[in-house]
Amino acid sequence: MLRDFVINIFSSGKSLTYEKYKEERIQEHGISDYLLKYFLLNFIHVFGSVILILFVFINVSRNAYFDAFACSFLAVVIIADFFIARTNISQVVPTVISSIFYGLFCILVIWNGDAQGAGFLFIFIYPMLTIILTGMVRGIIFSASLLVIVSIEFLVHGFSHFEYPLDVSLRMIAVYILIFGTTMVFETSRKNKDRVNKKLLERINGINENLQNIVEERTQKIVKLQNSILKTMSSLVEYRDFVTGEHVERTQYGVNLLLEKLKKRKIFAEIIKNWDTNLILQSVQLHDVGKIAISDLILNKPDKLTEEEYEKMKEHALYGFKIIERIEADSGESELLNHAKLFALTHHEKWDGTGYPNGLYGNKIPLQGRIMAIADVYDALISERPYKKAFSREKAFKTIIEGKGTQFDPLLIELFIEIFDKL
Repeated sequence: MLRDFVINIFSSGKSLTYEKYKEERIQEHGISDYLLKYFLLNFIHVFGSVILILFVFINVSRNAYFDAFACSFLAVVIIADFFIARTNISQVVPTVISSIFYGLFCILVIWNGDAQGAGFLFIFIYPMLTIILTGMVRGIIFSASLLVIVSIEFLVHGFSHFEYPLDVSLRMIAVYILIFGTTMVFETSRKNKDRVNKKLLERINGINENLQNIVEERTQKIVKLQNSILKTMSSLVEYRDFVTGEHVERTQYGVNLLLEKLKKRKIFAEIIKNWDTNLILQSVQLHDVGKIAISDLILNKPDKLTEEEYEKMKEHALYGFKIIERIEADSGESELLNHAKLFALTHHEKWDGTGYPNGLYGNKIPLQGRIMAIADVYDALISERPYKKAFSREKAFKTIIEGKGTQFDPLLIELFIEIFDKL
């Protein structure tokens, strides 16, 4: 309770924690402005109101009712100003009000003959407070105005309730001018330092931004080169297989549609939450890279493969895995290659365990392989190959649906039905 009270007094008064308030103010104005303006402003409100209330009781005990009334009025104004400062009203409003009524209090102190002891302190800190709290221009206007008024009170007979000796008056005016001038020098130096720091920070930020742009540009070039190499490798496989109908692009598109549906429906969310879609689509290009190791006689045979030839063809999944694993060993582990290995190795596995090369079944098949199986088979069905004519879209769709629960993941088939019109 006490800590919260203290935080509320010395922070913005809005529904913010002290640390959050401090962080916001420092970011917006800098550490020096935070310390000198916002904290100091709130401290002066509290301290000033306490002092004024004490003056009320002292003056009442001395039967100085006019002075007691004046101090009461000023205390009410400062307390009200304290609460105004904690609203959304610009901080300029409470600081100006504070400066005006604090100046009136200084005038009242001199008029009443209390410009000695603590009274000296109240008057001499006025230039420092107004210049720091209200800014250079307003502070100079307020401080200069008070200088003129107090000089008249000190030096012109009849303008104050108490007559001050001439040497005391001159000494107080001289000290006030000294503090006034010193504060202006201090504040000007501080502003110049903040300005230099700001320019230095802008320069550093500019350098950082340029470095970031250079890094991003280099990264984009590397990614572009990487994608180009992957595209070239997949194209070589397609040309050997007489598949020139952009099989890779179409399977990438199908995989992307299924991924979007999975994310939208939050299916397999724990598995795909950290997947980078761009890397996934790049890695799709290597799903048939193992066909490089398959004989042209088998790849391009116009008739149905013999059992022995089919066994050789099935080895392309394992070959693909080993090729990508070799690339990974030479270049270092990467997320892209991890996905690519799974696409290459498992895209011919079947939900019921009758697929190849490892006879995996159900959820034991990596999600990459289950997704790729649908996109790959659908595109193979609608494409013309040396050994078959292209299926119509409707016939290919029916064939895929018939494989639900046997060849393909039933849940993914439901999503396939939803995206079919976009294929």
